[in-house]
Order: sequence, then structure tokens, then C-alpha cells
Amino acid sequence: MYKEIVEKLIEKKLSIATAESITGGMIAKMITDVPGSSAILKESFVTYAIEAKVNILGVEKSIIDKFGVVSAEVAKAMAIKLKMLTGKDICISTTGNAGPTVCDDKPVGKVYVGINYLDEINVLELNLSGDRMSIREQTAEAVFSEIEKLIG
Repeated sequence: MYKEIVEKLIEKKLSIATAESITGGMIAKMITDVPGSSAILKESFVTYAIEAKVNILGVEKSIIDKFGVVSAEVAKAMAIKLKMLTGKDICISTTGNAGPTVCDDKPVGKVYVGINYLDEINVLELNLSGDRMSIREQTAEAVFSEIEKLIG
């Protein structure tokens, strides 16, 4: 499924950037699996640690302190800051808890995805189940599904 979506991004000449936490670069890897993807993906960041979200993206520490790293507010801030940093048409952020334990009072499987598409920002809240890999894969699938809806 994702290959067709990436091909559509290439065809439409829509640039994309990612700031991944829970997915650890999985989305960027899936994009670069598709021949020609270098036309649309110029940069991607794995911002797994809080320090990376703050130091690389410029997310305000006060947002993380107030809402927790696994939150809609942090996903939104990541997507906004990624757009400011890269200027890409589509900026994707992921944050969540893949387990095995509760994080920031958020259960395993709680995931937030920020999508900044042409400066319109949406945040998806996902409640997933399964092991770490399954939760990460389901998150990536949700991202590509949402991109497909946005670009038609």
C-alpha cells in the first residue's frame, strides 16, 4: 500500500519530511524503499529522546513538561517545528508508547501522529495493540493511510 502512496507523492511532486519518535525512522525507510523517492524526501529526523525533540526540532520543553512527551500537543509541535525547519509540503511527526510499560501515564499503544500538510495541521490519536514492532508498524500504516486521504 505505501509504495503506491509514495509513487503518488512523487507524481504530484509533493515533498515530505519526517520527525519520528515511536517509529524510529520506519516511515522514512518505507519512503526510501521506493525508487525515485529522493525527489520528495530530502531529510528525516529520528527524534526519539526528549533532548532531540527540543534541540533538533525546537519543541519547547514547557510543552513536553506540561502535556508529556506522548501527547497530541507534542505531536502537533513537532509537525509545526519540522515544517519551519524543512519547508516541506508534508511534515509528519510520531510520538507514542510502544511498551512494554506505561509512559507519562499513557498506556502501551497510545500514539499521536502530527501531519502538517500545506500548513494545515491534523493530529491523529491512535489506540493500538500488540507488541512493540506491531504498534510501530500500525503507526506507519496509519500515517500512509492519512497521507493517501490528504493527497487524493
